[in-house]
Amino acid sequence: MARMPSPVVDVPDFWAWHEMALERGWTDGLVVAPPTRERVDQMIAYLGRRPDEVVGVLGPKDGIATVEQIAINCVMAGCLPQHAPVVIAAIEAMLEPEFNLHGVQATTNPCAPLVIVNGPIVDELGFHAKEGAFGGGSRASACVGRAVRLILWNIGGGIPGETDMASQGQPAKYLFCAAENHEQSPWQPLHVERGFAESDSTVTVFACQSPHPLRVLGNADRILKLIAASLPVPAVNMFHAAGQFLLSFGARPAQELARAGYTKADVKKWVWENARFQVGGLRHSGVLAEEQHMRYWGHGEEGAPDVATLSDETLLPMVRSADMIHVAVIGGDSQWWMGFSPGWGNYGGYAVTKAIKRPR
Repeated sequence: MARMPSPVVDVPDFWAWHEMALERGWTDGLVVAPPTRERVDQMIAYLGRRPDEVVGVLGPKDGIATVEQIAINCVMAGCLPQHAPVVIAAIEAMLEPEFNLHGVQATTNPCAPLVIVNGPIVDELGFHAKEGAFGGGSRASACVGRAVRLILWNIGGGIPGETDMASQGQPAKYLFCAAENHEQSPWQPLHVERGFAESDSTVTVFACQSPHPLRVLGNADRILKLIAASLPVPAVNMFHAAGQFLLSFGARPAQELARAGYTKADVKKWVWENARFQVGGLRHSGVLAEEQHMRYWGHGEEGAPDVATLSDETLLPMVRSADMIHVAVIGGDSQWWMGFSPGWGNYGGYAVTKAIKRPR
């Protein structure tokens, strides 16, 4: 049986709508646009899909994400109809088992789903890829990121203190969307690296923390050594749960590495081999302990070494292999900045890439 359209409620003005949205828990506190029947219908018509078509079931509250419900949240986020296919692709990616959306939504870790956009759609819709890429300045980046968040809130039920148990959270939970800087990147685009054609438009979702800024000024050798010295912090989830992490290079350090002959794969390999925990430092600082949650790779990582039997000189990798490191060029060439975004560990939130399916 076809689902009935969502009911329409009359409100006298914008601020009455805003108060109703807050009262009914339809927003996380920020102002949202009223999803008028006209604008929602325009978005559904653009998609050319049935309003009652189910895109997926979103945890932790197992909300049913229909095309109409997604369109409603997209309108609330300020999206144009052309933004909706990007949002749907991101939701579809988060529904893959390796992402473990239920866990990402409910964990105590402050990770949030990052949406990285690649391909021709970046320029066509104006996604932000250069200076300030993670910090606003683009309607497309802001609205798509915001729509994803509202869908996870309103349909998935990721409500702080109820199902979302992140001890502190992070600002990226409001929105977290950026594009790879194809124009200034010296390297293969992320989506091509992950098996798509350069002409494809895609989203890659990855549950991680906001980028920890690293200033990596210098030649290629110094850039890599700064990364290796900065990453292996035993308080990140990689220490006890491995998993994946993202290195988001501004264009300038990426170009310097490429001039020295480094590809993305070379950077991953070098970082994996050199950004490591030293057993002696961990042992003598008191970081190592017998309790499960304090052990290196103590969370079910198969074949984890018994650190108690290793010498002080032993160097332990942050993640299982170089393939568990993601590299993207996000940001401009104004300075020598890059970001380190730890993932959730082997609990899930792994990177998933999906094609954006636009109406013909």
